[in-house]
Amino acid sequence: MNDIDSRLQDTGQAFLTAAWARLQEERVVPPPAFHPYLEVGRDYFGDSVMPLAEYRALEDAIAASHPRFDAGRPLLEREFPGGLIFSFLETFIARLTRAQKEFSPDGPEADQSLRDLIQAVRADTCEVACCRVVSHMTTADGRPVEFTNVRVEPVISEAADHDRELQRIFSTVIPGAASAYGRDRPHGFAPPESVIIARDSGAKPFDLAKPLSQRIERFMLLVRLLKLGTSESMAELQGETHTVRDFKPTVLRFRGAGPGFGSPTQLAAREIILATDDVGRVDGLERLLSAAEKPRAGMAFTSFGMALQKFLLSFHAYGWSEQIVDLATAFEAALSGKEKDDVTLRLKIRASTLLSTDLDPVDQIFKDVGVIYGLRSALVHGGAMTEKNLLKEVRKISTVPDGLPDGKAVAYAVERLRDLVRRSLLARICLAADDSPLWPLDSDTGVDVAMADDLSRKAWREAWRETLTGIDAIASADRPRA
Repeated sequence: MNDIDSRLQDTGQAFLTAAWARLQEERVVPPPAFHPYLEVGRDYFGDSVMPLAEYRALEDAIAASHPRFDAGRPLLEREFPGGLIFSFLETFIARLTRAQKEFSPDGPEADQSLRDLIQAVRADTCEVACCRVVSHMTTADGRPVEFTNVRVEPVISEAADHDRELQRIFSTVIPGAASAYGRDRPHGFAPPESVIIARDSGAKPFDLAKPLSQRIERFMLLVRLLKLGTSESMAELQGETHTVRDFKPTVLRFRGAGPGFGSPTQLAAREIILATDDVGRVDGLERLLSAAEKPRAGMAFTSFGMALQKFLLSFHAYGWSEQIVDLATAFEAALSGKEKDDVTLRLKIRASTLLSTDLDPVDQIFKDVGVIYGLRSALVHGGAMTEKNLLKEVRKISTVPDGLPDGKAVAYAVERLRDLVRRSLLARICLAADDSPLWPLDSDTGVDVAMADDLSRKAWREAWRETLTGIDAIASADRPRA
């Protein structure tokens, strides 16, 4: 151990002794075994320990141990010891509480916490992870699947052990993950569930979380395009993967609060099942989407970008009516073009022309789009509809089985629109990804003429399916079987 490490060891040990005594006076410690994680600002004030001479000594020792704490550095580049000191103290308290030990400044819990502090102080970079729990997703064999930049780990457990298994997965990635909840865990139970994990390293941990979360969202977009499902994002845990850290575990809850017991999609739940052979399909679709999007300098937004965003928002909706509006907006942005007249008719023709298959013939798509857009118009144009008439319209949709309960019938109508949007987005991506695209994402010229010509219509329909065949994803072009 060198002189710097020895100084950190001595001052850290002295600080634990003094801080424990002060927090004990304030009846903060020992915490209950059921909740061993304390947080400064919530369970105690920083001013409780910051005036201690031992705190200042440890602060000085940390500041002298690495250039990134140098007072002469620009403010935005300088780091401060305080975050590591409080994390060090709280890590020690949690370890001591979980081990059900009496306080000791030189026991194994203190020794490990001191080693973790020294490692955090000396590190030039740190690793950050995002762990997102999603509903209605699992793997074919119940084992984790490694994709190019994320890991999908299924939550395999009996219902009674669901929460423990979920916390185990979180904690193996981000130690002390449960400290993020503040005694209020993000509730939800929509099996089968999986945790999507993304990691990255860098010098500034707080700058890594957003790109990692966006990486997971991009992965979810690709999977949802390839496989029709009702997989919703429930909650996401973010934080550094080292125990002593500036970026402590933080939990995010998503719009719509995730799929609790009242989720609008649960009545028509459709699972997404992933396997190792899906890795190539996801990578292939990512290449196609990147080729189709092409950078467009100076653009605030694009019609196709709005279509993708609204498609994703439909998985975070509060109810079926909001899902219909989000998906209908995505449908229009993907297929309708720039003309404002006869939008519904244009959607019927374009969707039935591009998307029809033996399983989903032209007449079914044409009629279903008409019914769905009648509902959409009533929702957004100040209309009104009785529950009886709503259900009467919903049951006209070809994919709504006879005899379903009312709530399920509406959920199946949402699922039908979501599948049409999904396949429309796939068609647009495939038709725009080629070096000489048949239908570029930023153009609508000649589309209706091509739809009116028998040869062109057939060529366009075959072209996007051949592109999906090239990434072994032709099954995604059709309506899933019941």
